[in-house]
Amino acid sequence: MNKRNLKIIKLYIVSIVCIICYFLLENFNFIFVLVEKSTPIIYDEFVTLIVAGSFQYGLLVIGICIFIVLSFLLIREKISKAKNN
Repeated sequence: MNKRNLKIIKLYIVSIVCIICYFLLENFNFIFVLVEKSTPIIYDEFVTLIVAGSFQYGLLVIGICIFIVLSFLLIREKISKAKNN
């Protein structure tokens, strides 16, 4: 296996880990526990919710984008190799 294949496999693993972390955060009440433990400063609960939600959906977007881009590049490479042969 060459270095390029290892990089592709590592990126797919990162993508899957990001998606799994999103689903773990979605299914457990992690965000609501953070909101309850936040200090009682005005708008602090809102800021905590925004930051945690952004992190959660950022994981989902990153995971899906890595997966889609890698798949697109690999399919495009296979098609160009098939046309050249």
